[in-house]
Amino acid sequence: MNKTYVIWWHSRYVDEIDRDAPTIGGILNQASETLKDLEKLKILEDQGKIKVMVTKTLNPIYIEILDESCESEVANNPIVEKIE
Repeated sequence: MNKTYVIWWHSRYVDEIDRDAPTIGGILNQASETLKDLEKLKILEDQGKIKVMVTKTLNPIYIEILDESCESEVANNPIVEKIE
């Protein structure tokens, strides 16, 4: 069974911001949390364990796993969604 891992970029930066009482602080906090999770993926990319698949869109961003030993780390990252 093939697994596809994606990041729904727009939803991470926009959809999860409190719309009832948005504040600059709230937007900053959401963006900061997203960037922390993205940084974990960057480290895997720098190590050559994953890469972004080239597509004509950045929403979603498709992640290709090059080293299966990191698959659980990718799958458990809160900004990553698994599509089967």
